[in-house]
Amino acid sequence: MSLNPPSSASSSANAEHAGAARRRLRLHHALREPDGTCAIIYDLERTFVIDVPRKFRREICDALEGAQQSQKLAQWLSDEDLLTPDPWHPRHDPQQSKLPAVTDVSLDLSGSCNMACVYCFEDAIQSRIGKMPDQTLQASLDFAFKQAEASRRLALHFGSGEPLLRFEQLERLMEAANERGKLHGIEVSYDLTTNATLVSPEIASFLAKQPVDIRVSCDGPPDLHNSYRPMSNGGPSHDLVMRGLRLLLDHLGDRVTVNSVMCGRTRLVDLWHWAKSEGIRHFHVIKVGTSDRSDMQLQASELAEFREDLATVSDDLFRELKAGRTPIDFQPLTKVVRRLMIPQPVTRFCGVAGSYLGVAANGDVYPCFRHLGLSDYRLGNVLGKIDDQKRRKFLTQEAAGVDSRPVCESCWARYLCGGGCYADSVVYGPDRRAPKIEHCPFWRLEISAAIRLFVRLREADPRYCLRLFGPADPDDFTFLVRSNCS
Repeated sequence: MSLNPPSSASSSANAEHAGAARRRLRLHHALREPDGTCAIIYDLERTFVIDVPRKFRREICDALEGAQQSQKLAQWLSDEDLLTPDPWHPRHDPQQSKLPAVTDVSLDLSGSCNMACVYCFEDAIQSRIGKMPDQTLQASLDFAFKQAEASRRLALHFGSGEPLLRFEQLERLMEAANERGKLHGIEVSYDLTTNATLVSPEIASFLAKQPVDIRVSCDGPPDLHNSYRPMSNGGPSHDLVMRGLRLLLDHLGDRVTVNSVMCGRTRLVDLWHWAKSEGIRHFHVIKVGTSDRSDMQLQASELAEFREDLATVSDDLFRELKAGRTPIDFQPLTKVVRRLMIPQPVTRFCGVAGSYLGVAANGDVYPCFRHLGLSDYRLGNVLGKIDDQKRRKFLTQEAAGVDSRPVCESCWARYLCGGGCYADSVVYGPDRRAPKIEHCPFWRLEISAAIRLFVRLREADPRYCLRLFGPADPDDFTFLVRSNCS
């Protein structure tokens, strides 16, 4: 029997085959093993992971490509609804006539930095225009709270330049925002990205009392970090960063994430061993955004080593869970596992120009903080109105959903990736509507590794999926509802 069997001479067989002919194979990706077998199928349409029974693992690869297969395999495909009578897969295009409520606003308080990172995005777009004046800061806060009226929640982000250069201003802003939130019934939180060089015990103590998550930029071991992230005077920064990071970890603990940028010739496994040695709980490795001509660019020749390093990380995560410990929350692997736990297609990389906006030091509003200063993307100013029509245009072009985005629309990983950073595409090109294609093979390897890790956790103990994100009640199975884990 084939996936679309030919007609039979008998009327009953004709009816049966007619029904089979109306079935289609769902969009899928088969994760093949080195020996050519397939134990895992990722169903794109349902963002679902399906285990292939051992008896079908060699036969199924050819069957999925249209070859003849057994009646039993065809029945299994139907039972799993991979071979389905459902109409053709609809496009998950999130275009909306009504823009989503703004819940996140980034404010560029400092407009400057005390470091000189060699791949600095803000240098590339020349967005640093100096400190945000107090009057503009007040207007920006008014703007942010007005945007939050619909959702009753507001997250203020500080990450352009080094926000702790303006700590006194940041302190006053947080205190004012906390009071306004209480007064108007709006839940306020903060997200602060810092290089940590200016963190003091007093600053760490203040931040610990705020509803804030901290992201510390550090590129790992001293030799790697100092080569990419020198101080503005050219000196090394690693010791200063680590001093500040340890203060933040001591005061804020689980609310601290370390962001490391992975450049060409950087081994993921080196970053991973460093993070483990420092006792970091949340660790996020980001692919460098740079021009194609840069020697920092990730290269296809590094993919084999990257695959090996992902396997090492996955093995470590599994061993920690099996030993009853809470492992490092390593993104993007854990992010993909979370998306698989409650299957729902991700159609955009982030909330840029939708639920998220960026405000420059002069009050100009942009799709996000990584567009600050790009005149084509200016949406307005906090003292006036923002151009919602321009927001919609951005959301349908540069930030289109993955089913409408060049390159993404034909990629099997699109509903777990979301399409990549839009600002990288705008600044580094060559096609601002498409993802930065040098990153795509690395994304796909990460997503494949995350799928394999998810299946491994699910098979060993479904509760591992939950414990991957922190301590959990061993009797709490509510996460299994509508879950890939069940």
